[in-house]
Amino acid sequence: MAEASSSRHEELEALVAAYCDEPSELLLKDIVEAAAGLIGHFVSPFSYSPCREDLMQAGYEGLLKALRRFKPERKVRFSTYASYYIKGEITRELQRGSSYDLPPWLADIQRRVYRVTEELTQSFQREPTLGEIAEAVNIKEEGVVQVMLAGTVPLEELDLNSIKSLRYESFRLPIEDRLLLREALSKLSEIQQKVIYLIFYHDLTQTTVAELLGTNQRRVSRLLKKSLEQLAVELQG
Repeated sequence: MAEASSSRHEELEALVAAYCDEPSELLLKDIVEAAAGLIGHFVSPFSYSPCREDLMQAGYEGLLKALRRFKPERKVRFSTYASYYIKGEITRELQRGSSYDLPPWLADIQRRVYRVTEELTQSFQREPTLGEIAEAVNIKEEGVVQVMLAGTVPLEELDLNSIKSLRYESFRLPIEDRLLLREALSKLSEIQQKVIYLIFYHDLTQTTVAELLGTNQRRVSRLLKKSLEQLAVELQG
């Protein structure tokens, strides 16, 4: 598999070099075909999304943009140069394709999944498996799928209950508890909501939250305690 991928990349480099010397429609067609794997590599983290074909098309647009601007004399591999354009167009398409607004907690998780996916891809030099992504972000595999789908389908069509932690982490609430918290947050005061949001949704320390809110850690601690007590009442009621 690795040898086939390497061979395809070398073929792409040779085709681009030939095209730069003497452009032709035939060579352009061959370049597009040879780059399918490269584009698919960047689209693969979103393979569960119904807009996958749109992302592939965006990737090809990035490829053509890179081809128009590529300068062989810079001694940079075309696949490396084109990757930035391909990823850029895919990112823009994702932003355009987010037809449904996401609650802040889900948008935060989605950004983390995408960031970790890209980091794993760079580290492994291959696309990570769903299990590897799930392990890295501490979310069950079925939950990762729902996170990737978020924004492309109505919120009510997502199985939010599947977005759960794989394991407990000290000082962090499991994701399923965060989902319950958001239902009760509206009952708290504005300052209480900010404390809960910054600590449990952004994983900030009480000291950092105090600095952001222009107060001291002791007051944040009191606000947090009172907020959790109120939330407990709301969640039990």
